Amino acid sequence: MDVTARLGLASTEVTLATWPNLHGDWTSVVRPTLLETIGLHSALSVAIDALHLANRLGHA
Repeated sequence: MDVTARLGLASTEVTLATWPNLHGDWTSVVRPTLLETIGLHSALSVAIDALHLANRLGHA
């Protein structure tokens, strides 16, 4: 089975990883990429909040 991890963004879809010809229980192969994606989402959320705060402080 070929497995591909994709991230859907507002304007496009990004391929995060592709694992060709996986057999059996492939969750141990795919899980690290999913955890990295969750970490990236968290980091981007913090960065967006920081930018919003900086913009509010800059206009105060």
